Amino acid sequence: MYNTVFVCLALCSAFLGMTSGQCMTENDNPTTMERDFNEKLSQARLDFAFDTLRILSEFEDVDNIFYSPHSLHEALTLAYFSARGETEAGLKRALHVPETYSKTHVQRFYVLENSLRRFIAEQGNASTSYEFNTANKLWVTKERRLRECMLDLFGSELEQVDFRADPEAIRERINQWTSNATKGHIQDLIPADGITGDSNLVLASAVYFKGLWKSKFDTANSKKDNFYSNGSRTHLVTFMKQKGTFSHVVSEEIGAHILQLPYKGDEISMYVLLPPFAGARAAEGNESFDGVQQLIKRITGTGQASQELREILNDGMAAREVDISMPKFNVDKELPLNPLLIKMGANNLLTPTADLTGLLQDGEPSLHLGDAVHRAVVEVTEEGTKATAATAIFSFRSSRPAEPAVFNANHPFLYFIYNRLTRSILFAGVYRTPLTTTSVSYD
Repeated sequence: MYNTVFVCLALCSAFLGMTSGQCMTENDNPTTMERDFNEKLSQARLDFAFDTLRILSEFEDVDNIFYSPHSLHEALTLAYFSARGETEAGLKRALHVPETYSKTHVQRFYVLENSLRRFIAEQGNASTSYEFNTANKLWVTKERRLRECMLDLFGSELEQVDFRADPEAIRERINQWTSNATKGHIQDLIPADGITGDSNLVLASAVYFKGLWKSKFDTANSKKDNFYSNGSRTHLVTFMKQKGTFSHVVSEEIGAHILQLPYKGDEISMYVLLPPFAGARAAEGNESFDGVQQLIKRITGTGQASQELREILNDGMAAREVDISMPKFNVDKELPLNPLLIKMGANNLLTPTADLTGLLQDGEPSLHLGDAVHRAVVEVTEEGTKATAATAIFSFRSSRPAEPAVFNANHPFLYFIYNRLTRSILFAGVYRTPLTTTSVSYD
């Protein structure tokens, strides 16, 4: 498999060398491309994932969080290709693109990754142990003339439609596309009246993952037990249990137990980061202590904790015998993207003054994106994990456990679904509370 991947990389690089940077901006064709630009942009994508996690955790510090940094990154990258001026600059900051890199660097990284993914699928080398599908698309009004070079570069991801003739039909078409891309798990992504006759651009990204654990949990071992949402509230939930050899570490720097649960195929894993139990701190009189929030602050900062986590994701951890207990759960979450974009410095994207003329022939009026929605769904069971997410940007009407190694996730934790080959966080979440069980308060 890997030999064919290297051949594809060589072919893709040759193709990318022939693509014209002039399509991205008027004067954006670097004479040289650094050999490590792919590595640096992979790191930028990881920076984007941690940045969005930090911001979203500030917005939501009580309930569960689940979203796809991958889907968000893909959607905003498409918007970046379409942007000029301050809109482009804001998106570049949000995507953590190095200041010295041009838009062409990002375009080549994007095309390379998508070409490689298609190549592996066509060769029949894609893992049969999991499903991972990602799709991106732009629906553009027929009232605008598109640049031919943009059609050449992203033709399969561009579709011109007549919003004025039947906006509801276009909304249904886009929602059906999202449903197909996520195997029916996300429907009605764009709400009623989300698209009108005045709409002229819709941008959507969807990702679907279904994986089987490399080491399944035996359902016979599952049993009900308490999950502690905070120091004074408990929920009765079903815990999955198994004892075996897993990659695991207790990191003093990060301040958490870290457990890797690989899916079959070994390319994608769930990493569970379990901070100290906040109830212990509450008993000491520090009821405001939030272990997950403290954990997120450390790993998304610029210190040693962040570097250590990146090394763990890329280089792995030592294997040891671990006794695991973690809840079965499912989360269906919709996140507000407007405040996220504002915090990331890309607020210009969703204003009437946004410059999205990069798709258009000279002289055409700019396109307009008016709203943004991101919805993600995850289900974790004894068999494995099913996770899916979709992003749409559209115009609209106006204390640690003691040894031996015991990993007991009976209080809030952070988790990632991480693709080792592409070094990308596909999904990220914070599990704080069950949504469908009865909770009991203790005074």
